[in-house]
Amino acid sequence: MSRKSVVYKGVDVVYSHVGGGETLVLLHGFLEERGMWDGYAEALAKHYTVICVDLLGQGETGCLGYVHTMHDHAEAVGAVLNAEGVNDFKVVGHSMGGYVALELAHMYPERINALVLFHSTAYEDSQTRKLDRERVIELVKRNKSIYVKTVIPSLFADGNRDNLNENINELAEIAQSFTDQGIIANIRGMMERHPRLDVLRSSLFEKLLLHGELDSVIPTSDMEKLAVLNENIDLEIVNGIGHMGHLEAPEKCLRIIIEFLAR
Repeated sequence: MSRKSVVYKGVDVVYSHVGGGETLVLLHGFLEERGMWDGYAEALAKHYTVICVDLLGQGETGCLGYVHTMHDHAEAVGAVLNAEGVNDFKVVGHSMGGYVALELAHMYPERINALVLFHSTAYEDSQTRKLDRERVIELVKRNKSIYVKTVIPSLFADGNRDNLNENINELAEIAQSFTDQGIIANIRGMMERHPRLDVLRSSLFEKLLLHGELDSVIPTSDMEKLAVLNENIDLEIVNGIGHMGHLEAPEKCLRIIIEFLAR
């Protein structure tokens, strides 16, 4: 994959580019970076031009400020697409990347052909969730290392942690490399994000909600409610996995995504 960058509001936004054909944008989640997609990008590049973006404050992309709104992230991704001359695309967003994908669809509805929310939701944070995030911000300020070592394993289903211990340690090491500012700016951005039920309810393009049966971050019940907002929404619940389907059931989740995008 070729490494590229584009400047957005004075910040270098770094991304990878591989393959050929219709454009597929892959957006990572919170405490992740574009490398999470390496295995998927190789397979998807057989059919698409795959663009993997490091979102603001994560990976090699710098911080824009002390709050990275979903609009900020989406504009940064838009800057990448404009630099590549992309007018229409499909998008897959994992967790926070799904929030950014929804914002992209809200901003550029005529440019998106298909949307996959991979362990993500169109609902805004509840008040309880916002209070939890405030506590997390204080913990990051005091000791980022403890926070990262605690939160990363919790994203996996209990029965999968032992087998994926190496992956968990690698993810923790990556997250430790992010600045406190970047982590906090993205937490605040998620706290302040708008609900995007309108995107699911009214947009004409096909949508897939790909979720884990044991996801501890986003309830399966939320996915079931979202799935009935529009007849062009598919819901796939994968048994036995938590919030990290690309690692807990990589082949199955990839197959579901490929089959959906090919329709």
